[in-house]
Amino acid sequence: MADLRVPDINTVFLAGRLTADPDLRYTQNNVALCKLRLAVTRYYRGKDGERNEDTLFINVSCFDKQAEFCNEYLRKGRPVYVEGRLRSFDLEDRDTGQKRTMVEVRAQRIQQLDWDDRQGGGAPRSENAAPRSEGASGRPQPRPIEEPIPEDDIPF
Repeated sequence: MADLRVPDINTVFLAGRLTADPDLRYTQNNVALCKLRLAVTRYYRGKDGERNEDTLFINVSCFDKQAEFCNEYLRKGRPVYVEGRLRSFDLEDRDTGQKRTMVEVRAQRIQQLDWDDRQGGGAPRSENAAPRSEGASGRPQPRPIEEPIPEDDIPF
């Protein structure tokens, strides 16, 4: 009999808005860890023809340079695209003492979906950030941003 193997796939693609500013911390080994909370909304028409929406709130985490990038350039309300994998872990509820299983997305890639300051946020947190230059339209032009490249995307 043939050995039938089913591939195990754990890949998530999300686009939504941040519900809070990024929360950057450092582990005991001085590794940057950034926690994000993402709201992803699905719009649909109900049987009555009314437009409805269903919003899912998702915890996202990222590490190292990507964590620092998120902390510097992302703000509450900003639309972002996230690629990653699901990860679960057990916690003990502080109030009840019951064990709970939490699921989060461990991001491998996070990308801003707007590069414009008009929707709030977007400017780096750094006080010494270089000012934006104005283009021919008189509107501020985005500064070039060196987004971290995942190691598996490097061709050599």
